[in-house]
Amino acid sequence: MFITAYELYCQVVVARHSLVMELLKRHARISIVHKETGIPKQLLRKTYRELHGRSPSPGALKYSTQGLTRNLKKYKEVTLFAACFQTAESKNQENDIRKVITVFDSYKMFCSGSQLDFSGAWVVARDLRTKQIEAVKCPHCGASVLIKAREDVSERCCVCKTCV
Repeated sequence: MFITAYELYCQVVVARHSLVMELLKRHARISIVHKETGIPKQLLRKTYRELHGRSPSPGALKYSTQGLTRNLKKYKEVTLFAACFQTAESKNQENDIRKVITVFDSYKMFCSGSQLDFSGAWVVARDLRTKQIEAVKCPHCGASVLIKAREDVSERCCVCKTCV
């Protein structure tokens, strides 16, 4: 049984629009949704307003993990997400953005009070993939430590304070 080009096109369009809704439901920045789907930003803004009853948050996306780890609490939240994402990355062959969605949802289920939002999680995942940051195990206690995630801070384990 053959699938026609039109049926294939329809499947791709439906999958792309489904992804848009998944991302907007998580309050992803419009720039991220546009980058991942290619849908025009104006249409994404309109869809966001219809979905949430308000305009998307203004302002620039934090362009690096360093912007997300300004204090110790945020650093710990980002470190935990990074460890979860790195585990999923090694065991799951899912599409890149789908993997971020899956890991973010699991993370939020267990850390519902976390201030890390989906857009921040996307930045962390991107920085891990491009090796801008690195999650390593503390040689003393085995806790996850993010390397190159904070400016002007020595690389120390948050649990045992050992230099990494």
